[in-house]
Amino acid sequence: MSVRRLNISLLCSLLLLLSSCSRQDAAGQQALRIQSGQNIKLLTTTDTHYLSPKLTDNGPAFSRFLAAGDGKQLAYSSEILDALGNDIGIERPGAVIISGDLTNNGEKASHQDLAEHLRTIEQQTGTQIYVIPGNHDVQNPWARRFEGEKQIPVSSVTPKQFRSIYREFGYGEALLMDNDSMSYLAAPSDDLWLLMLDTSQYSSNKKLGHPQLDGRLTEATLRWIDRCGKLATEQGAQIVAVMHHSLLDHSEFVQEGFTLNNNGQAAAALIRNGITTVFSGHVHFQDIRSSGEDIYDIANSALSVYPHQYGILDYTPAAGTYEYHTSGLNMELWAKAAGSTDSNLLHFNTYSEAAFRRLSADRTYSRLAEDSSYTAYTQKQLAAMADVVGRLNAVYFAGTADTELAAVIDTEGYRLWQAAPYSGLKNYVLRMAELEQKDNNHLLVKLPGW
Repeated sequence: MSVRRLNISLLCSLLLLLSSCSRQDAAGQQALRIQSGQNIKLLTTTDTHYLSPKLTDNGPAFSRFLAAGDGKQLAYSSEILDALGNDIGIERPGAVIISGDLTNNGEKASHQDLAEHLRTIEQQTGTQIYVIPGNHDVQNPWARRFEGEKQIPVSSVTPKQFRSIYREFGYGEALLMDNDSMSYLAAPSDDLWLLMLDTSQYSSNKKLGHPQLDGRLTEATLRWIDRCGKLATEQGAQIVAVMHHSLLDHSEFVQEGFTLNNNGQAAAALIRNGITTVFSGHVHFQDIRSSGEDIYDIANSALSVYPHQYGILDYTPAAGTYEYHTSGLNMELWAKAAGSTDSNLLHFNTYSEAAFRRLSADRTYSRLAEDSSYTAYTQKQLAAMADVVGRLNAVYFAGTADTELAAVIDTEGYRLWQAAPYSGLKNYVLRMAELEQKDNNHLLVKLPGW
């Protein structure tokens, strides 16, 4: 055992005695498995929106729920987790991060079943998994099961129950716990620590009748971040921050309710503690933003939604670099190995993209067909225009404007939009066509002082 690792263990024991802020696993050992100087790979994902199969009969109510949604493949929740576990076994990351919205709508049964999936993944791969809640996960009045024509309310979870269910997935291994939220500090390696920040607000959900969309960090949590930063500095560790809500604005379309209410204060707290990289979720699309060169916010696209991808971060201590890229969920590999006969799973990439694009296109076509301004357009023209919306949304969610946007704009459907009467839809299409053509799927960060 290295001297520094011994120091961390002694420090954690002292913190446990003095403040009850430290957490240990069931065996009483700190989960610091990767020693100083060794490279570490993190697999980071978000918005799994897992729905327990126990909560749906795949009947009419469930079908209507899916049709009104944003393309989540809830019917394949378990298969997506199994495929992720298979990919983790192939990638062999040192740790896995899931940055909130673990469940569809905070159903207790979904949390319990998801924890079983995660437990199986840890046992089969030896990889530690760390989670935080999202705005859908705790005290959610929308928790439902689907039976026939009905949506029937079911139990959600309290913060205490959430911590208990996911004790093995971060809360039981924490170096420090925040008393004002479900945030915690974890150390999958001596050199790289995880600041797992709970940015969701769920205390008013019952009164609101829905999960509160926006997020923030309290003043107490901001002060707690300084404690974490000081501890990491003393031990010579770098910190990556993880949160559900965005630290920085990722889109002109999606800001209010998605970017932290007090993101300026949060960014200042992270920067003064030497944190250069943040992983977030919530927005469901892939995007990388920076505030100058001070800090990067990597919004991972939702695992439950096309293009069903996750991020890989490689930290090289000797070079002082983080290198990030995305990788698609290899559902087809898992389905074939599992002996599945479901054509959707065996051809998941094609199926998922087509379903996602069709969802947007069908809604667009219906709106255009009902708009008197478009009565002169043929069905073929309306279909071409609707297809453009589906393709633009696919580019947007995948974060591939730099490689795929030009092909969408160079279509007859887009030219029809340019000449079309003004409408909210036309404005949306034209603004989407102006997406910044930058690489949202790769990033190299050089740490300060290197």
